[in-house]
Amino acid sequence: MIYRRQRQQYIFAGFLAVIAVINVLFFFILNRPARIESETLAESIRQLRAQAGTSKVYFDRLEKTNSQLARFEKDREQLRSKHMIHRSTGYSKIVATLESIIQNSGVKSTRVTYSPDPTSHAGINTVAVTIPLEGSYSSIVKFIRDVENSDTFFLITAIDLSGGGATAGQGATAASSGSGNVSLSLALETYFYQ
Repeated sequence: MIYRRQRQQYIFAGFLAVIAVINVLFFFILNRPARIESETLAESIRQLRAQAGTSKVYFDRLEKTNSQLARFEKDREQLRSKHMIHRSTGYSKIVATLESIIQNSGVKSTRVTYSPDPTSHAGINTVAVTIPLEGSYSSIVKFIRDVENSDTFFLITAIDLSGGGATAGQGATAASSGSGNVSLSLALETYFYQ
């Protein structure tokens, strides 16, 4: 009888061991997807935090750009009112301004040409001006400085320089001493607003 009882205990212990093994297997089977999902969520959280940091930097940059754009309108209007001429009176004003600069600097100018661009870009029209000049080196330099310091906005786009009346050896000496004639063609751009 003891043998039978012992046998029943072994069977019962074996049955309990099988149930325990099955429970452990079920635990791993059911726990594995939850663990994988937990790891996936942790990785997603890490990525979202990194994106939030990047978005904050981007948002700060956009706020800075927005404040600069608000200031841009004011700066644009100030540039237009101080340094650009309205299209209706533009030609007479730039002709008078350039003639005044030519006379003050002591250079000689022949036929000044004006080439307007009929296409408006952001309410501004470009006018190309070509001025052939002749004079001493110092008067040419004074003319260029006066153009750069003019209240009217002029942009020097090209200078085609050639020595006038001096040989090559004398040209360098004349240019350094400020005497002798220099001939050049100066290309400018100015802008009219509408």
